[in-house]
Amino acid sequence: MMSVVIVGKNNGIRVVRWPQYFCLSFTLSMIMGLGTGCVFYLLAGRWDHPAVFWGIATGLGIIGLGLYSGLRSPLEKLESLD
Repeated sequence: MMSVVIVGKNNGIRVVRWPQYFCLSFTLSMIMGLGTGCVFYLLAGRWDHPAVFWGIATGLGIIGLGLYSGLRSPLEKLESLD
């Protein structure tokens, strides 16, 4: 299984891989925003910009919680980036 490591350890310190974080946050927020907008369009018959905004905000919130939980986890549970 392929996984994306956002927070890992390198030489015994916690490291955030910012390029992967920004790429994943952009991708997830766009997928959720456009998906929410498309579902609203199919149900209501019109495009709604606030629905897209809330989908994007939800995607960014999910990836933010992932970063937060990675920063809170103990060093011995983090994957080594060496």
